Amino acid sequence: MRPVAAGVWLAVAVQAFGIASPAQAGSDVMVEPPDGATPGATEPERKGSDHWTLGAGMAVAPRFQGADEYKIQPLPLVDVKYGRFFAKVGDGIGVTIIETSTFTAGASVNWMQGYDEDDVPKGIHGVDTALGARLFASARFKGLVTTLAATQAVTDKERGLLINVGVAYPISVTERFKITPGLGASWANGKYMNGYFGIDSSEAARSGLARYEPTGGFKDVTFRINASYRITDSISAVASIGLTHLLGKAGDSPLVERKTQPLGLVGMTYSF
Repeated sequence: MRPVAAGVWLAVAVQAFGIASPAQAGSDVMVEPPDGATPGATEPERKGSDHWTLGAGMAVAPRFQGADEYKIQPLPLVDVKYGRFFAKVGDGIGVTIIETSTFTAGASVNWMQGYDEDDVPKGIHGVDTALGARLFASARFKGLVTTLAATQAVTDKERGLLINVGVAYPISVTERFKITPGLGASWANGKYMNGYFGIDSSEAARSGLARYEPTGGFKDVTFRINASYRITDSISAVASIGLTHLLGKAGDSPLVERKTQPLGLVGMTYSF
């Protein structure tokens, strides 16, 4: 049995419902919310400055990757930077090792979100939430932000390795209103794919689904638009909508009920 591990509120904030930031810590200050997704909001650029942004939101996400049912859940929104230290939704808790006006790289610990046994078809085990070690690099060129990040599970090695690549382009519509369209993709190794999308012999017998053992490969592609409206110098309203499409071996899993799934988030933040 693989029951879902209970996490503290910051674990939820850091991984939320899989919303991984297209801009990593040290880029635009973004509040961003299962693996490979990216809602959020961008505050005015203040690269290199210490800041605290805290808030709360409501997220809509599938019960598991590939589910045709959705759930609404509250989640805290966190974006803290103090020197080289950061704690940020989607990026985890870590440090920036290199930080210039055009390039940022660092390391963090993050949560690789699992799913509850109650959310998947009867007879299928849940997947543990695992702590992951993450390395990332982010580059800027003429306003375009590109990101590459790799996360390896450390508390449950069977959870495997996930690699995310993304590109985003923040647009200031007005002094207070900013939108950020973004496109991302993720690749997972065999352990990750089998943990999330595989079906062993005992699960097949209990669920009636075919046995399935996927290999590594590209897992999904995601498009989303983040938006932020600065109500006051400290208070902002944030929102995000997006679509994730499962690819290859992930999309072919008998567990998958719907390959293309919407994601959404609305919330409020306070910066100081």
